[in-house]
Amino acid sequence: MSFTIIFLVIFIALAFEYINGFHDTANSIATVVGTKVLTPRQAILLAATTNLIGALAGHAVAKTVSSGLVDSQFVSPVVIICALLGGIAWNLLTWWLGLPSSSTHALVGGICGAAVASAHGKLGAIIWSVEKVKDGKVVMEGVLHKVVIPMVSSPLIGFIGGWLIMGGLYALLRHAKPRFVNRFFGKAQIFSASYMGFAHGLADAQKTMGVITLALVTATATGTFATMPGWLGFLRMDKSQLAEENIKLVQNPQATPAQLQGAAIVLESEGARLRPGEFKEAFLTLAAKTYAAANDPDSARRSAALAAAAHQAILAAEQARALTKLPVLGKMVAGKFTDWQKTLTREMQAAAVAGKPPLVVAAGKVHDLSPDVPIWIKVLCSLTMAAGTAAGGWRIIKTLGHKLVKLQPVHGFAAETTAATLLAVTGNLGMTVSTTHSITTSIMGVGCARRFNALKLPLVERIIWAWILTLPAAGGVAYLLVKGCQICGWIP
Repeated sequence: MSFTIIFLVIFIALAFEYINGFHDTANSIATVVGTKVLTPRQAILLAATTNLIGALAGHAVAKTVSSGLVDSQFVSPVVIICALLGGIAWNLLTWWLGLPSSSTHALVGGICGAAVASAHGKLGAIIWSVEKVKDGKVVMEGVLHKVVIPMVSSPLIGFIGGWLIMGGLYALLRHAKPRFVNRFFGKAQIFSASYMGFAHGLADAQKTMGVITLALVTATATGTFATMPGWLGFLRMDKSQLAEENIKLVQNPQATPAQLQGAAIVLESEGARLRPGEFKEAFLTLAAKTYAAANDPDSARRSAALAAAAHQAILAAEQARALTKLPVLGKMVAGKFTDWQKTLTREMQAAAVAGKPPLVVAAGKVHDLSPDVPIWIKVLCSLTMAAGTAAGGWRIIKTLGHKLVKLQPVHGFAAETTAATLLAVTGNLGMTVSTTHSITTSIMGVGCARRFNALKLPLVERIIWAWILTLPAAGGVAYLLVKGCQICGWIP
């Protein structure tokens, strides 16, 4: 793997983010433009600012994309390029047709299709359902829980939520004068549009960040960055090739005490060199457990003490963040960090009861740890998305803001509030929910609260078909691209 390929991955990922800007971010500002509360230029500036804040506030979705959808052994930079091109092809087609299809699901479909092709047709390359340690607790991960279930449930929640909120507003405002309603909600919609932009950044702007992180993790673990110049050090991720090899050694149930001792020394050394973070704590904790298994209690205590200090450093850094002290928003973006000592002890005890090798299970949990997304990736992707929004979002803004249902400020407020809440909650949970699905079905629900025939059903039917076809279409393109690369000998 060469630096050229890595930079090509980053370039194509940013191209996807740019296209996502005029394809998906348009969804987040369509209603505020459609109701004429803000001009397109004002709405784009608002979306860019709030998207950036939202993208910097969390990382759950990016971690899902970077490690929770497909088996990493079937992923390489060329495979990632094929996945991105599959999503880009579908996005450009639906943008040209003016249909608000999901960039989220185009990307997920591309990743899954490319991974299956890389695995020579084995569907096991897709992580359908698996238990993982995340944010201090064991949770269900995989395509089923993070993509399929939200893909079905989020449009229903968006439609029902929009219908209920709009119905409640109709009841509250039935005696209010139209002039007052338009004036009040014209101002209120600026806040709801800001909320929508923040939620979009928290939930949707992170997908490409996850792809770039996945490419950098793969390159770091395979030793591509071993001879990297110092000025490119920001590309290197926490789990090095040496750490990866020794975690796999600990996962081997036939490893001898001498091999385990050597692996523990490496993991402790790797953990000690890292900046404060979850990888540092996890490596040191696993080193302590491995020392104990190799009958070296003194080293085990030393490594465990270093892990405890690393955990306290993480908590202190989180407590110092200003954003977490804000009312309401603070709880939404506050990190919930794994205490790796307690987690691995619990997992090893459960493994022993189930008749599994405890240390092997502990090493597997550390191996599956998802990386945090570096700040430079977050800022770069957010700014790229903002540039894309400024360039070409008007086609989809017209579909959602004008063609789907006629909107007034009160309708825009109800739709944005519903969709933003849905995106904020699911984004905080790491679910890859589509902004398109959320805002479109919220607008539909708002329209139906007034009268069912307010919706333009032929257009709704076209949109739904675009949704249904997104995953298989993007996945199919990526699958064929990977197969072509295999024929050319670029992918084994």
